[in-house]
Parts: sequence; structure tokens; C-alpha cells
Amino acid sequence: MKSTADVEFLSASKTYGDFAAVDNVSFDIRAGEFFSMLGPSGSGKTTCLRLVAGFLDVTSGKVLLQGEDVKGVPPYKRNVNTVFQDYALFPHMTIAENIGYGLLIRKLPKHEIKKKVEEMLEMVRLPNVGNRKPSELSGGQKQRIALARALVNQPKVLLLDEPLGALDLKLREEMQIELKAIQKRVGITFVFVTHDQEEALSMSDRIAIFNKGKVEQIGTPEEIYEKPNSAFIANFVGISNILSGDEAKEITGKTNSILIRPEHLSLELPKSSPQGPKVSAYFKNKIYSGATSRLLFETKKGTRLTLFDKNLDRKFQLEEEVLLSWEASKMHELPEKKV
Repeated sequence: MKSTADVEFLSASKTYGDFAAVDNVSFDIRAGEFFSMLGPSGSGKTTCLRLVAGFLDVTSGKVLLQGEDVKGVPPYKRNVNTVFQDYALFPHMTIAENIGYGLLIRKLPKHEIKKKVEEMLEMVRLPNVGNRKPSELSGGQKQRIALARALVNQPKVLLLDEPLGALDLKLREEMQIELKAIQKRVGITFVFVTHDQEEALSMSDRIAIFNKGKVEQIGTPEEIYEKPNSAFIANFVGISNILSGDEAKEITGKTNSILIRPEHLSLELPKSSPQGPKVSAYFKNKIYSGATSRLLFETKKGTRLTLFDKNLDRKFQLEEEVLLSWEASKMHELPEKKV
């Protein structure tokens, strides 16, 4: 039976001496999905991308593209294209020449190149910039042109190496929406590398979380956020409240740590009797961030907890005691650490 995956890692490793940049990873990337590789710097995600692109070869194991082992296959013979953070546009060429460069190398007729370039410019919503040079465009426009240049060759897989990292926050958020919309329109597989959790959550069909060369979890954004399988993931993706040891045991009767996200916490008066799990804590600080604020608390055992507040007209005294409660269904039990 033919695989429905565009990319497969089969026990793949990339080592440099004693250091494993990628350590025996196995996962697949399905045809047509927006797949993100998320993790801190040095976790192995970019190395995996480079293994797919052909800039690196595995030390052991396999990387398959459309079911074919690509070890030793040079980048230009792989049906993939890469979009880089720095755009990598040719400064001496016009935008139209940049986009059409790959087609020119393939010796397509000029009229066909012109037609395809115009189609790409329309797709990225920049129809009138073909005669400009890259230096005349903004960062967001350059990113769209880099995307158009990569897509004009109709690759089976598009690799994106932190492509929004150089943009300011507002533009980055706009480009996240644009990038996802373009992916839906063209229908090809996007493999997106980022260390930005919100970026991955907002754009991806599935996310692989990398840590120290290994894949710790793969799932939908909802699965990764609501049901992380380790404290590392819980802390890396979103803001986490984790109760462990005696505090967790008092609530669940088990030794497993428990996760409650800040948006699921409620504030109660110390003498109230809220239904469901609860913990006593002391007010420590308020961090204002516009529409919401983060209220910071600390339990008697020193565990720090965060609650999102919609800036309601209530004030707390430093060290004031409150009860923090939550619905049992909103609490996630973290698996025991494997020894």
C-alpha cells in the first residue's frame, strides 16, 4: 500500500562526533498538511528540515520523500523548495526575475514564465511589483515574494525555516494568517520550523515538539496545548500552572503532577466553598498587558500560579490570601517521568 505521507523519518539520526543533533526520530508528515516543528534553539528541528531539503544527510536511519529514500540525493533533484528567514532574494534582479529564476533554469519558454510569474504575484497579492527590486519592498512584501519564488516551481513539499522571524509582531501576525490561507489555496505540504509557540498553535494542522534532538510529542494544536505529555511541553507551550508532590496528591490522590492553564482558574473568597478542586494562594503581583492582566499567586508550598484577569475592577493587597479553583475536567494529569 502506497504511503499517504509526503515526508517520513524512520529512526533517523544526525550526529557530529558524540553529539546527536537529531537522535533516532521517527514520524511522518502527511500530504497536504501544515506541519510545524517547534522547539527551543538547538533542539533538532532545523537539522530535520535540512535533512529533508538535502543540505544534510542522515548518519543513520532514513528520510523518505513520497516513499523514496533520499540519502545522497542532492537538493536540486528533490521535489522540495525552501523559504528562509532572510528571504535570499537576488538583489540585482527585479521581483519578476527573482520569481521566474527557477523556471528559467528549467528552460521554460519566456511566455510561460511570464504567465506563471504573474499568477504567483496575484496569489501573494502583490500584482504590481514585478518591475521593482527587492530593496524597494518592505519585509512583509519580501517574504511574500520569497514564498512566490518557492511555489512557482510547484514543489510537493515547501520547507519554511523560521520565515517570519525577522518581521515585527503586528506584521508577523498578519503573515501567519496570509501564509495559512496560501497553503490552503495551493494545497501542498508545508513544513514549518519555528521556536514561536503561538505561531505554531495558530497555523498548524499538527505540531512536533522537539527537545534535545528527540521528538517529545506530536499532535494537533489542541492536543499539544490541552494534553501535553510532559512538564517540558506544558511549560514550553503556553503559560502553565503545575502542581506536584503533596499539593497534587491532596487534590487527585495520586503522585502525578497536574496542569491547569491560567484561563481555567477562578478566584474565590478564602471562606467560600467552591465546587471542585481548589488551592489556597497569596497574591504576589499583577502584570498589565492591555485587554487582560496576569495575576501572580504563590501557594503555601511556594508553587507559583498565574491567572488571566480581564481587568475587572478588583484590587488585591500584597500577600492577600485567596482560593483558586477550577473545573476537574479542565485539569490535565501529566504522565509520570520515565526513569
